[in-house]
Amino acid sequence: MDEKSAPLNITDPDLQKILDGVQVGLLLCDGNRRMLLENRAAEAISRLAGIASPEQPCHQRLFSLGTPCEGCPLGVEGDGAAAKRQSLTLERAGGNLYLKVFCQPWQANVLLTIHDVTQEITLLRCSDLDRKELQAKNILLERRRRVNAGEQEVLTQLMDNLPEALLTVDEHFQVQRRNRAMAAMAEGESHSHCYVMFGYDGPCPGCPAAGGFANATGRKKSQELGGRFFTELFSAAPNGRGGLLLFREITRQVGLIEQIRVNQAEIAHKNEILSLLVEFGTHLQKGHDAEEVVSYFLDTVLPHFHRKGVALFVHDVRAGSLWLAQQRQMAVEDFKALGRASLARELQDFHAEGRIPEDKLPWPTSRQIPLVGAKGQRVGLLLLEGEPAAAGFDFLRLVTEPLGAYLQSQLLYRQLEEKANKDPLTGLFNRGYLASAMDEEREKFEKYGVHHAVVLADLNGLKKLNDLHGHDCGDQMIVVASMTMQKSLRSTDIIARTGGDEFVILLANTTDEDAGHFVRRLQREVFADLRVPLLDGTEFPVTVSLGKAGSDKHPVESLLTVADREMYAAKQEFYRTAERYR
Repeated sequence: MDEKSAPLNITDPDLQKILDGVQVGLLLCDGNRRMLLENRAAEAISRLAGIASPEQPCHQRLFSLGTPCEGCPLGVEGDGAAAKRQSLTLERAGGNLYLKVFCQPWQANVLLTIHDVTQEITLLRCSDLDRKELQAKNILLERRRRVNAGEQEVLTQLMDNLPEALLTVDEHFQVQRRNRAMAAMAEGESHSHCYVMFGYDGPCPGCPAAGGFANATGRKKSQELGGRFFTELFSAAPNGRGGLLLFREITRQVGLIEQIRVNQAEIAHKNEILSLLVEFGTHLQKGHDAEEVVSYFLDTVLPHFHRKGVALFVHDVRAGSLWLAQQRQMAVEDFKALGRASLARELQDFHAEGRIPEDKLPWPTSRQIPLVGAKGQRVGLLLLEGEPAAAGFDFLRLVTEPLGAYLQSQLLYRQLEEKANKDPLTGLFNRGYLASAMDEEREKFEKYGVHHAVVLADLNGLKKLNDLHGHDCGDQMIVVASMTMQKSLRSTDIIARTGGDEFVILLANTTDEDAGHFVRRLQREVFADLRVPLLDGTEFPVTVSLGKAGSDKHPVESLLTVADREMYAAKQEFYRTAERYR
């Protein structure tokens, strides 16, 4: 017979001994839930709980229930029976008794295992009381912390609502607190000490609190941070340790003061410019010579706008020549180089907007200002070292315009003088003007190293034409020859009639070799087939004997002598092939 079918002998003493040896309470109930067997531990628990009436069913005896406990394993067929766990609290004078009861089906009976968990429950309750007490203390501490945080938050809000930047520091200037305006002023940067914010390694120079905040209360200091200006007000802290620093921005006030100062300076400057213009205009009207006017401009007027190197060149009525040239704060060689550059052909056109090439200038940066007359003609060039300020340049134009007009009027006088030096028959320059032009070329050669050459021309057969056909035909020959030679010249060259049949051509910026090319071109091309018609229907050939000399090959003072000697040799060669008249 297996274990399930073996009948249980509850009177077996060995069984009782086995059950008594178990330390937990064991109760065995029959199918009617009445007690069959109880071990010593269960008896002890029953005595502690005051449980009697062993005849009562287990649900009534233990749980005071009139019906079996819900889920009781008794009466469940097959494998559906399962253990049931119950908790039981029994009140007593000395304290409650806490039990855990496990109901386990066993054959047709039920085995109740009873555990006394009173001690564990008591310990748990004590531990829970301690935990609740600690929790209460924590709640109180948290509440106090929140009160303090709330007070700090109120203080922070009060500080943050201030429009001025506020900083609290200790006695060593270490930052303790700052408000929102202070953070914005410092652009979000957090500094360990207040003076670090202004770029110092120690207290700011002139800090009122350097000797302690007690003596700094109510004092002020000006500060500048990132282009903004502030007034720093000092106050001692209530606790006597450190102080409060209040920063009030005065950038707008400083800007307004500076703007007023600038406006006053600008007004004074404009008044000075106006007075200068009036004085300069008066000076121009006094009739001083042009050399003196240019010197006055460079020494008195220009320093108000420009204090570096300067050069001024004025063209002459004859292209390729300089009438005036002055400089200030320049090396002589640099000035000569600029003079040579200003004599370039493209700069001699009075209507052109010519500029000296940058590589010819002695300065890394410069400004070239054309001097323009009243009719728009460029009469000269002003060169300034560096680039003047825009405002200064605008004011400078106010004085260069009247200077240009004055120089143009002086050039007109020179043109009138030039016309007085013209030959009435040919319209060519006379000997006096030639002498003046020769002096100018000599000066160019000595100052700037610009070479020049002269060509002497003498008409062949003029006396024969006069004797045979009359002086009218001779004059016609002179006019034709002069016009032909004049058309062959550049704008920078001049031709003068120095005698009845003698002409001198002055070639600017020309070497001896270049003059030789010019002479050969006249002989081979210009005068090759040139003739004048006569009254009898015939024609008379127009020929010239030519001689040349250049300053690169001969001394300047002997150019006319050398050219005359060469021209005489050419005349002799002409008569070697032509019949000499008388």
